[in-house]
Amino acid sequence: MAITIVFVAYSVTLYVARASGVGEALLGGLANAVPVALFGSLARRVILRRLMHGSGLRQTLGHIGLCVAFSVLALWMLTILLGMMNDLSMVSFRVTPFPTRASAWQLLENATIYGLIAMLAYLQAWRPVAAPSSANPASGAEKPTSPPEETTRHFIRLGEDILPIDLDRIVCITGADDYAEVTTPDQTHLVKMTLAEFSRTLDPGKFLRVHRSAIVNLHRVARAESAGGGRMLVHMTTGQTIKASRAGSKLLRTRIL
Repeated sequence: MAITIVFVAYSVTLYVARASGVGEALLGGLANAVPVALFGSLARRVILRRLMHGSGLRQTLGHIGLCVAFSVLALWMLTILLGMMNDLSMVSFRVTPFPTRASAWQLLENATIYGLIAMLAYLQAWRPVAAPSSANPASGAEKPTSPPEETTRHFIRLGEDILPIDLDRIVCITGADDYAEVTTPDQTHLVKMTLAEFSRTLDPGKFLRVHRSAIVNLHRVARAESAGGGRMLVHMTTGQTIKASRAGSKLLRTRIL
């Protein structure tokens, strides 16, 4: 569907802006759409599987390199396809490079398209997974007051896949606004769930909210030390260090024997 929109948009633009014939405009639209479809799908796959769950620096450098590669390769393929279409041959054809200004404009256009591809990839990955709804209780029935059964596993979205994650493997959970980063010994996952929502599914005997933006698994704490001012530094088994708030440090001290 997306590539069809790209093809139609290019074809209409060429037909209107360059006063091209319908056939020429359609061929030009096809030549522009094919590189976007081919290299765009590859870029999206790299973003979902390689970049999205890396550190901020890794994501920044990765997007810069991937954007440059996408823009240059798409321009290269467009030049070749236009040569084939102009000479009506896939074997013997002339490749005429774009003028400097046209090349710069085309590269900027490709970089913009890459930005849209990356944005849509992140939006897809951050889409929350709806939990299955239970049957509606009978009319007038009171809501149960007993706490829900302890949750031992969550399901998270990784690209197009939905993967299970055992709560015991969680080292810590840090968050801001409506999103949270769930850190395990070997990976970090970005999910659309607030810390308040997470805390309601966690065993308070194992997990402690040491800061308004951080929850730690007490079984994954390597050591803790005083940071002054009534605060504590919590060192996790993964090497992460989390600075607890005064309230969180007070809760942590209640666990000291």
